[in-house]
Amino acid sequence: MTRFSYRKFFASFKYAIRGLVRLIQTEQNAKVHLAAAVVLGISSVIFEIPRVELAVLFFSVVLVFAIEIINTAVEKLLDVVHPQNHATIEYVKDALAGAVLIAAVIAFVVGFLVFYPHIRDLF
Repeated sequence: MTRFSYRKFFASFKYAIRGLVRLIQTEQNAKVHLAAAVVLGISSVIFEIPRVELAVLFFSVVLVFAIEIINTAVEKLLDVVHPQNHATIEYVKDALAGAVLIAAVIAFVVGFLVFYPHIRDLF
């Protein structure tokens, strides 16, 4: 059994943060997701969203990011492994994009369900 290494453990955080920064710097959709997350975060404070609703909202936003990260990583890997067009690779990329779309739609619906009553009460 390998001994636990604090150095390796904390280095893994460095690599993860670097990956997130690269994702946001290079991927247009990640920038859109980040902007939406910031708007939702600020809106949550303004509307004083209850903790349970905030947790569901947070989970849905993080889910979109997680799937976007997986989508980007697999797409980059496939581009290296098989740079030419290939029907199966195209299918995999489309399926991954579909997963991101589903997560984004779910996050939108959750956001609507959380914020609609608060916005409605303003009018």
